[in-house]
Amino acid sequence: MSALATVEPTSAKAPVLTKGDISPAVMMDFENTVLDFFLTMIIPGIKDLRIHDWISAEHARLVELPFLDFMKEMHINYLHQDWEDQIRNQILTSTLTSSQTSFWNWSQKLLKLNCLLRGTASVFDDAALRNHLEAHLDEELHARLKHNKARKDKVLKMWIASVRLIDEARAVETKRHRELIEETLDHQAKRQNTKTDALRGPARRGNTSQPNANTTGSSSASNFVKLPPLTDTERTLLNEHEGCMKCRRFYTDHRSQSCPNGFPLGKGYKTLTLLDALAAKKGKAVAKSARPSKPVAATSATIEDVDTDEEISATAAILPNSPAEYTSDSDEDWDVSCGEVSPLPLHGKHLVWNCQIHSQTMNDFPVKTCALIDNGTHLVLIRPDLVDRLGLKKFKLHAPELIDVAFSKENKKTKLYYYVKLSLSSLDSTWTSCVIKAVVTTGLCLPIILGLPWLEKNNIVTDHAAWTCIDKIKLYDLLNSPHISPPLPRKP
Repeated sequence: MSALATVEPTSAKAPVLTKGDISPAVMMDFENTVLDFFLTMIIPGIKDLRIHDWISAEHARLVELPFLDFMKEMHINYLHQDWEDQIRNQILTSTLTSSQTSFWNWSQKLLKLNCLLRGTASVFDDAALRNHLEAHLDEELHARLKHNKARKDKVLKMWIASVRLIDEARAVETKRHRELIEETLDHQAKRQNTKTDALRGPARRGNTSQPNANTTGSSSASNFVKLPPLTDTERTLLNEHEGCMKCRRFYTDHRSQSCPNGFPLGKGYKTLTLLDALAAKKGKAVAKSARPSKPVAATSATIEDVDTDEEISATAAILPNSPAEYTSDSDEDWDVSCGEVSPLPLHGKHLVWNCQIHSQTMNDFPVKTCALIDNGTHLVLIRPDLVDRLGLKKFKLHAPELIDVAFSKENKKTKLYYYVKLSLSSLDSTWTSCVIKAVVTTGLCLPIILGLPWLEKNNIVTDHAAWTCIDKIKLYDLLNSPHISPPLPRKP
C-alpha cells in the first residue's frame, strides 16, 4: 500500500504536493495552502499606503484568511459603497449613437463593464444584456437587423458576431456613398471650372487691343495666385452649413452647379473655419429678421371640389404628359454670363423617388410605391387608397387643415381631417426615413407627396440641377442609390 501524499508549505515558493495517493483531505489541504500562499505573496505587492496600513495593523488575522475572504474585505473597505449602481447605470445609459464608435467596440465595452459585476446581484445575464444592446442600436442598424435572420440567434456571442457583420457592411456602404458624392462634386466643380476658363479664353481676348498684349499677359501671370483646393474640414463645414463648394460661402440659396458668384480669388484667400460659418449664420438671421414680411400662400397642395372623379385635378404638382423638354421661344431673359449658349428649358424634371412601405395587413411585407419630393409643399400628403391598401391607422387632426386650390375654375377651399404615421425605405432597404405625419387627401398626382416636414425631419438636401436628394447626416442619395455588393464572408 502506497503512502498518502502530503502538502509541504514553504515561505518563498509554491506549496509542494509530494508523491503518493491523494485523498480528499489532502486535496482540500493543498487547496487551502495554495490560497494562503497567494495571499502571502500578494501582500508585499500592495503599495497603497492606506491598504498597507490596514494590512500592517491586522497582519496576523489577514494572513490566516482564505484569499477569497481577503478580497471580500478589500472590496468592503476600499470600494465606493455604490460602485455596483455606478457600473450598472453606465451600462443602462449607454447607446450606440452616444458611444460614437462601431457596434463591436461598443458591445465589448459593455461586456467588460458587466464582468466587473460578476459575483454580485447587479450582474446582467446574457438575455438581459442582449435586450439592452438591441434596444439601444441606432435607427438605421435597428432597421437592418429587423429583416435579418440574425434576430433568431439565441446565443449572445453569436448574435453579437452577426450584428457586427451587418454594421461593418453598413460602414463599407457609407464609405462608398461618401466617395461617390465627393467624386461627383469634384467632377462638377472641374466641369464648371472648364466652362469658366472657356469664357475667359481667346474669344474675349480678341476684342482687346493688341499692342500691350505681351506686357499685360506677363503682368497678370506674375500676379496670379492659384486658388488652393478645398480641404476635408472645409468640405465638412460647407456641407453642414448650407454652403456652396464653388464660391465657398456659407448659408447661400444656391449650390455649385448654379453658383452666380464664381470661384474666389486665390490671392488673399483664407482657409474657412467654424467661426466664419457661425458669423454667416448670424448675418443671415439678422438679414431675415430685418426683411419685411410678405404674405405666404396657404399651401401648394391643392384640391378642387368636383362632382366627378374625372375632374379631379393633380394636387401639389403638374406632371407633363411627355418626358421631352420644352424650349423657350424667347431669349429676352437670356443671361450673357451663361456658360453654354443653348435654349432655356420650359419644364424641369420632377424628383420622383421609388421606395417601399411596410404594410400592416400583408404580414409586414413591403409594398413598392413612388413619391414626389416637393420642397414647395408645406405638408406631407398621401392618397386614401394607398392608406387602405397598407392598413395604416388614421388619426384625426386637432384642427382641420384648410388648403386652397391652385388651378381651379372657382376659388374653393378644402378641409382635410385625417392623417397617418408614415415611414418609407429605399428599395435596397439600406435607408429608412423617420416617422412623419402624412395628411390623407384625394387627387394627388402620385401616391405620396413628400413636402417640407419630411425633408426637414430627415435632413434631406435637394439639388435640382444635379437631380440629387442626399441625407446630409448619413450621406445617402435617394435618387442615385449605387449598387452595393455585400462584403465577402471571412475565411475561417
